[in-house]
Amino acid sequence: MSCLKKKYEWTVGIRVLHWLTFIAIAVLTFTGFYIAEPFWFTHTPGTKEAYNTFSMANVRLIHFIAAYVFLFAIILRLYYAFFSRFDADWKAFMFRWLNVREWFSTLKNYLTFKPYGVEGLKTKYNPVQSLAYFAFIVASILQLLTGFILYTMNENSIRGVAGIQKLFFPVVQLFGGYANIRIAHHLLMWFFIIFVIAHVYMVIAHDIGEKNATLSAMFNGYKCEKDE
Repeated sequence: MSCLKKKYEWTVGIRVLHWLTFIAIAVLTFTGFYIAEPFWFTHTPGTKEAYNTFSMANVRLIHFIAAYVFLFAIILRLYYAFFSRFDADWKAFMFRWLNVREWFSTLKNYLTFKPYGVEGLKTKYNPVQSLAYFAFIVASILQLLTGFILYTMNENSIRGVAGIQKLFFPVVQLFGGYANIRIAHHLLMWFFIIFVIAHVYMVIAHDIGEKNATLSAMFNGYKCEKDE
């Protein structure tokens, strides 16, 4: 296969949001592990006391900032999916997995470790990718919701937070308490870790298998159209 011409696949906005999301997930994962179980600067040097050591406060601040970046990126990505003038891809992005007829050929490729070249695919995403991205959006909403609930859990002194707590208290009851909210938040983190690992593998597999510059496209926006 040879690259006849380049096709503009990803706009600048999509690429920026993609990398913002990746960075936010990386920072949230690292700081999340620390918040769950601090593994450095847990006490003032030379003592067993925590005074004059603000590592937890600083890590939590970074975690919260990254969470707002993640929220911003997810909201804008959904906006692009529905309202982009270049490519409003919401149908393929989130719902192509409902196309049952394409699952057989797609799974055949994936089960033979060739997650590329699905016959008859005329959109950016095959059903497996679409389902993965749909799950990613659902998991993102749940992660942001549970995170925000934990964020406001002990902040009654801040004006307006008590009202927000009351607003989301039915969700807390649905989960069976704040402890379960925290467990759900932690488990969802593992979904994102697995998703990122699988996503990187898929991108590399498509890039090598189809020779269409899938990997570099998220940097420069262009994929190769091939001559078979």
